[in-house]
Amino acid sequence: MQEKNRAGFTLAAASFLLRHCRPEVRLDGEDRSPDSWQLVRRMPDQVVLNAKNAAGSWQLTFSLTADRLTMRFGGTLKKSCRKIGLYYFRGVRIGADHLLGQGLKMGGCCSLPLTGSDRQEFTGYYQLLLTSGGTSLRLSYPLQSDHITSFSGRTGKKQVSGLQAGAEIRNYSGRKLELPELSLKTGDGFELMREYAAENGGDSKRDFSDLTAPGWNSWDYYRWTVTEDDVLENAEFIAHDPVLSQHVRRIIVDDGWQYAYGEWEANSLFPHGMKWLAGRIRKLGMEPGLWVAPNIIDLHSRIAQLRPEMLAQGESGAPTPSWEIMKRRVFLLDPTVESSQQFIRETFERLLSWGYRYFKLDFLGGLMFARKFADGRIPQGKLMDLTIGTAYRTVAGRAKLLGCNYLFNGGTEIADLVRVGSDIHARWNNIKHNAVSVAARFWTNKRLWVNDPDFALCRSLDTADDPDQTKLLACTGFIDPDDPSPDQPLARFTLVGDDVRRSQMEVLLSIVLMAGGAVTLSDRMSRLNESGLDLARRVVSAESGEAAVPLDLFESALPSCWFQKLKRGFRVLLVNWDDRERERVFDLTPLGLKHCRAVNFWNDRPVRIKNDRIAAELPPRSCLLAEIG
Repeated sequence: MQEKNRAGFTLAAASFLLRHCRPEVRLDGEDRSPDSWQLVRRMPDQVVLNAKNAAGSWQLTFSLTADRLTMRFGGTLKKSCRKIGLYYFRGVRIGADHLLGQGLKMGGCCSLPLTGSDRQEFTGYYQLLLTSGGTSLRLSYPLQSDHITSFSGRTGKKQVSGLQAGAEIRNYSGRKLELPELSLKTGDGFELMREYAAENGGDSKRDFSDLTAPGWNSWDYYRWTVTEDDVLENAEFIAHDPVLSQHVRRIIVDDGWQYAYGEWEANSLFPHGMKWLAGRIRKLGMEPGLWVAPNIIDLHSRIAQLRPEMLAQGESGAPTPSWEIMKRRVFLLDPTVESSQQFIRETFERLLSWGYRYFKLDFLGGLMFARKFADGRIPQGKLMDLTIGTAYRTVAGRAKLLGCNYLFNGGTEIADLVRVGSDIHARWNNIKHNAVSVAARFWTNKRLWVNDPDFALCRSLDTADDPDQTKLLACTGFIDPDDPSPDQPLARFTLVGDDVRRSQMEVLLSIVLMAGGAVTLSDRMSRLNESGLDLARRVVSAESGEAAVPLDLFESALPSCWFQKLKRGFRVLLVNWDDRERERVFDLTPLGLKHCRAVNFWNDRPVRIKNDRIAAELPPRSCLLAEIG
């Protein structure tokens, strides 16, 4: 295993070839990789190599089974280091037609056809799929691991260059290091992703039906302006609507109810308190839910001023605001100390005593930005268990938890639902952007947890009679006070764009249904007109199917052809993402569907099927969602 006096190896699988690979160790930015390796074991199915250098001792293992190659790389440092880079390989080139990468948490997925010469940098986590000639290569780490590992590189025409696989570790005081196992396997891309779910705790036989009941959330319409009266107005409207009342099962009060991050008590906009509000919601026949960010501590909170031992530290070792939420500096809770664990437990016991039975936990991934914790031996891969995990164990059997900004490497045992989509708004670019991550996470839904694609929005310029829907200016906080330009788009940014009408909202809501998971309204319900209410009633009363398979996932940038299984029947979604009319065709024959009948989900009109094919001329920025009996 020598190549120009440096340890190197080549990996080959099907038509995929990775040459000039070598393990690398970087300490405080310097290359401290071993120059030579000693073969200590050679068997038909395993090769083990050891190395020593001034930085420490190292081991690299290759194992071969009937269907995959796996690698392990780790070692022991002679002394701890503040900044560590450990890689299976860096700077590798590989040919492919398409790349599909997974985000670390909600959103963040990329679907990149490698057809042009334009270069685009990417970073992915968990599993990376490269497709060539209809066959996919999956490079994957276990979902759960001590250190957060990634894939990164640059795309080009028919290739990926600069590909690296490994971890960058900060402020870890341990000396023993081991990367999680890297696995390489080829096959059908969809099956590879499903297998990954099964290998990482997925359970396709678990009953998730109690987690998919539709709800309403205050955030997208009201944000931080929400009041007690706003919540009750929407809850009462839903309770008295003949359709919504039969399907919407929970009312969730999002960010804005609390005095401060870190002080989870009602503010003056909720004068009767949160226990009283929970009682009112229950009397209307719905389950009360509450938003909480247990990791985030406002600068003016009592914890920030009186309990410095509970705060994450800066490089100096002093408690320091380490993150921003919409340009708002905040401290991060240090979950490695017992007083923080007690704070989480006591907070959720109190919220339970108020009557809340559903919690949306947000900003969980913010802990990644902490520079130091009191216990430097705790790796980043354990942070979710020390935060949402503590909350989950506190409320177990008494409430459900949704993890938002949840780091997926927290695993399947500490969250019931998980946000998979990025933030959605009633704006066309947001709808397009969100579709990729919802599509790329089909493999997690009702296997690892219930997917939350973000809100099922119904309002637009022609589906709501609401003069206030464009009043809330959500992004003025991002404007640079030193920027002299009089043209400030962020000063005009509203949550409802002038580029969406009912047709575009049908696309948004169709993707929510394709996710097969959570359906959460977030409009001011009384301001929706008949068209908007029709959308809301249809989406909450729809059967929750399996996560749809985006059939063109491994060849396109935006999936336009989705297929979903229902208990009795199927759904087909065809989307025209373009700004001009397009024909979309769906052939039912490969799926074994013949002589079928279909109706348009959004208007109940028959959908023409000829020769077992659905062919539709779709206007710009529109879709056809067909239900097949």
